Amino acid sequence: MELPGTMRPHLSLFLAVAACWLLPACSRDKPETAASAGSVREVAAPVLAAARRPVVECRSFPAAVESEQSVTLASKVSGTVEAALAREGDLVKAGQLLLRLDDRDLTSQEAGLRASREQVSREKQALLAKAGLARTTLSRMEKLLAQRAVSQEDADKARAEYDALTRQAEAAAAQEGAAAAKLGELAALRTYTRITAPFDGILARRYVDQGAFVTAGSPLVLIDTAAGGYELTAQVDESLLSGLALGQKILAVVPSLAKAPFAVAVSAVVGRVDPGSRTFKLKCALPDAVPGAEGPPRAGMFGRVFVPARTAEKLLVPEACLSRRGDLPTVAVAGGDGVLHFRVVKTGGSYLAAEFDGQTYLTDSEAFDAAGHDRFADILSGLADGERLACAPGAVLREGDRLAGAPK
Repeated sequence: MELPGTMRPHLSLFLAVAACWLLPACSRDKPETAASAGSVREVAAPVLAAARRPVVECRSFPAAVESEQSVTLASKVSGTVEAALAREGDLVKAGQLLLRLDDRDLTSQEAGLRASREQVSREKQALLAKAGLARTTLSRMEKLLAQRAVSQEDADKARAEYDALTRQAEAAAAQEGAAAAKLGELAALRTYTRITAPFDGILARRYVDQGAFVTAGSPLVLIDTAAGGYELTAQVDESLLSGLALGQKILAVVPSLAKAPFAVAVSAVVGRVDPGSRTFKLKCALPDAVPGAEGPPRAGMFGRVFVPARTAEKLLVPEACLSRRGDLPTVAVAGGDGVLHFRVVKTGGSYLAAEFDGQTYLTDSEAFDAAGHDRFADILSGLADGERLACAPGAVLREGDRLAGAPK
């Protein structure tokens, strides 16, 4: 069927427009490469040689800074806190009054005991006087009995009366001694209503405020020494117990004290394992001068200890040298001619590394990530020892690029 003459010019115009639209689309399906462009791009990028090296893998555990010498003062008596004379964080001197408990109950007990003691003392004096008279009477009766002027019964009655008065006087004296001892006990208890600092230090915590009622044994204040050292205390998994010893050097970090990790010495390994958490207590002494410290340590600061778990050989690459092609990690490997080729690699764990005493320590903790330490990826496959990697974080590297200055 032939088209009408009026439609032929319009059809020709439509086919021409369609052809112009399809041709660029076909050309876009062909990726542009450095070879198709007819030139090789030269790039300047640092080169890193991949190499396996022995490392010490560590496990990280949260820790807290504690004073090596601290004491919790508890109440030995029950009563109301009458006055709180020091605040948390105050520097205190030995013997300084910190808390005062209400001692009116002890005062009333002391008044009653003193009155009882005075009464018993007066009764004892009266009994001693009667006993003295009975002794004189007994002596007279014994003389009259020798002259047969009185009967034996009269002499026995005089002796019995003397013995009874003597025993009563002794009992009164014992009561008086008991009252005096009780007064001494109350005097000692009164000293416990005055809570004083046992040594120079810092009032780290006050458990009660003015007006609170406390019972015997209740904790009142915690005092840390101002002159002693500090240590890190952590609960560590029981599987690492056999690998720790006194004096051993391990790594630790206290972010608010110093950004970078530093070495600490194991000062105590408490071998008893907590059956609930399956952990044991580890204590490490902080050095007198922490490298890079921004101030003195304070009890309660948060930290971490890095306990060595095992030694292994790993091929570590800075994560900055990795790039992503979709979901696959790749590296830019530089050949002998300096041309870059992208290669897919298989990665394992991601670690932070710290060099100490000639060894590399790895940990997965973020505790000192802010200290400028690189994060490393463990390359499991896809890369061999000695191969060179181009690492240019932030730069765009392409397949076929050549390193600047490489031999052609």
